[in-house]
Amino acid sequence: MKDILVLTKRNCLLFIRSKQVVFSSLFSSLILIVLYFLFIANLYSQGFNDTAGLTLSSNQINALIYMQMIMGVLVINSVSLSTGMFQFMARDFETQKTNALLLTKTKPYQITLSYLLSAFLITILLNIVTLIVSVIIIGASTSVWLGAGAFFAVVGVMIITTIVGCAVMLLVTSIVRSSVAVGVITGCLGSILGFLCGIYMPYTNMGKEAIYVGSFLPFTHMVIWLKQITLGNLFFQFGVPTDVADKMIDVWFSGGNVGLCGANIPLWGMILLSIGVGLICFGISILLLTKMFRKNRLTKVKKIKKVVKS
Repeated sequence: MKDILVLTKRNCLLFIRSKQVVFSSLFSSLILIVLYFLFIANLYSQGFNDTAGLTLSSNQINALIYMQMIMGVLVINSVSLSTGMFQFMARDFETQKTNALLLTKTKPYQITLSYLLSAFLITILLNIVTLIVSVIIIGASTSVWLGAGAFFAVVGVMIITTIVGCAVMLLVTSIVRSSVAVGVITGCLGSILGFLCGIYMPYTNMGKEAIYVGSFLPFTHMVIWLKQITLGNLFFQFGVPTDVADKMIDVWFSGGNVGLCGANIPLWGMILLSIGVGLICFGISILLLTKMFRKNRLTKVKKIKKVVKS
């Protein structure tokens, strides 16, 4: 356990000290925020009261729009931040630092768990800070505050989302084993998730094909879950009837359950499937990395023996 904690601390410090990796990990989220302030927020606000038959104030509408935006940012962060963390794992493969660790008493599973744990800690801590700052800014600017129950529910969903995101990116890293490739994935993943998970714009503007493709991604269902929690809480504060609120969350904010490729599977079922995907990714990663570590260890030992004999 001590070896895992030491390696985890080392990985976290490497991430924090690398401004370039931190910025590239947050780049997709920054793009999303800029796009919202430039024009996406206006698309959501135009005709909102007329469509819903409501008389919400501009502050209340803005609170809804920006809160659902932040939910998308948190999900993108759960993937992009962990991907940035796994860049150091790929670099250790390239520089053969993991091979050096294998010559000590450190076990292959301890090395793997240290990368996974450091990715989880960095991602969840930065996401919690993002959530707190966002709630304060939105509350101060609109006088609408997210309820305490909803806040802690969001934190719980973030933990699940981060675990799934880290497991998926651990598998990707164990396959590509290249820091450059992982960096490219970090840059592209945010944009892909932004569209396919219904973060940039509602599914109603994208067609059934986008919904079907997005339904295969675990993060789509996490976004929906978060939107239902936060928007449901705000609509309740505004005194909006439940049936109207549910309709607006579904149609206006793409917060309705999409099932799986048209199949009407309830949201809780999709969440369980998403967690199952994370567990499968983690299991495959352990098998791939354990096999690689054992092979590298034998190769390293043989080289050392050859040098000693010569």
